[in-house]
Amino acid sequence: MTTMKEQYAQLSPNLTPSLWDTIIEVATQGVNESASTTLSAVVPPSGRYVARASGADRKPRKPKMSSLPSIDALVGDDVYFRPNGSKYVARMWGSHQDVMALRNAREATKQAVLTGEGSPLFPMFYGAPGTGKTALVEATFGDEMRTLVGHGDIEVSDMLGNFIQTPSGTFDWIDGDLIWCMVNGWVYFVDEIGLIDPKVLSILYGAMDGRREVVVSANPERGVIKAHPDFFVVSATNPNAPGVRISEALSSRFTLQVEMTTDWNLAKKLGVPAMLITASQNLSRKQLSNEVSWCPQMRELLAFRDISTTFGTEFAISNLIASAPENDRATVADVLSRSFGAECKTAKI
Repeated sequence: MTTMKEQYAQLSPNLTPSLWDTIIEVATQGVNESASTTLSAVVPPSGRYVARASGADRKPRKPKMSSLPSIDALVGDDVYFRPNGSKYVARMWGSHQDVMALRNAREATKQAVLTGEGSPLFPMFYGAPGTGKTALVEATFGDEMRTLVGHGDIEVSDMLGNFIQTPSGTFDWIDGDLIWCMVNGWVYFVDEIGLIDPKVLSILYGAMDGRREVVVSANPERGVIKAHPDFFVVSATNPNAPGVRISEALSSRFTLQVEMTTDWNLAKKLGVPAMLITASQNLSRKQLSNEVSWCPQMRELLAFRDISTTFGTEFAISNLIASAPENDRATVADVLSRSFGAECKTAKI
C-alpha cells in the first residue's frame, strides 16, 4: 500500500522529497504536534514579506504629531479687564493663552501686510450664547475696537457711514465704524455675524483680502479707503441660532476658527456651586443627544452664583429654570432636583 507522500510524488514528480515533507507537515500541523515543532524551526518568525513601494509609487509617510514643528506657548496674565470693568479670566486655546493668542494673531496679520509675506489671521469664534466670545474680544483689545452687533436689518450704511442732517438743514457725512477702524487701525468686531445678510457682509471682502480697501460709493469724496496696517477684523456667531448663514467666501477669510465652550473647572474656581456644575454637565450631555435644546453656560453659572448670594440658593434655582426654553423646563427642573437633592420648580409670582 502506497503512502500519501508516494501518491503525491507520482502526481508531481518534479517536487523534491524535502518539499513534499514540508507540504505534508503544513497540512497536518493541526493534529500532529511534531509537525508543528518542525515547522517552527524552519519558518522565520518575521511574518509575511511585504514589498516596499519605491519612487513615484511610494506614498508619503504621515508625520507624527510629536515630529511637527512647534513654537513656545504664549502666556500672559490670568485676569484681564473689559472696558466695562468686569473681569475676564484667561483660558487655554490649544497650548496658548487665548488673550495672548488673539493679540499675536493681530500682530502676525500686521507683519504680513507690511512685508507682503504670510497670510492674515482673522479669527471667528462660534458657540452657544454665554460662553465668553464677546468677553474674550473685549478683554483682549479694550477700548481700541468698535463693535457691530448683527441682526437682520443691518445695511451697508451701518458699516460704511451715511449723510446725517444737521440742525441747520445741511447734511454731513459720518463715517461708519468699519471706515473708522480701517483709517485708525482699530479692531472691527462683528458680533452675531451670522445674522447679517451675506450680501451686506460682502463689503468686508475687499477689507480683509489682499486689497485691504473698500469703496464708499455713497460718498465719492471719501472714495477708496485703504486699511491701516493695524486694522483687524474679529467675528463671533452662534451657529445654532435661527436664521444664521455665513457665505463660504466670508468664512474662508476668517482663517482662525475656534469653538467657545464653558470651562466647568474655571466655573468652580470662580465660586459656582459644585452641584450646579454637575447638573449643567448632565444637561450638556442631554443637549448633545438632543434631549434638550439648552444648558447653562458660563454667563448663567456666574449669574446663579451672584443671585444665590443676594436671594438664596432656592431663589437662584427657580430663576435658572425660568431662564430655560419652555419646552426644556421640565427636564431642567428634574436634573436640578436630582443634583441638589430637593424638588426644584420654576420661578412664578
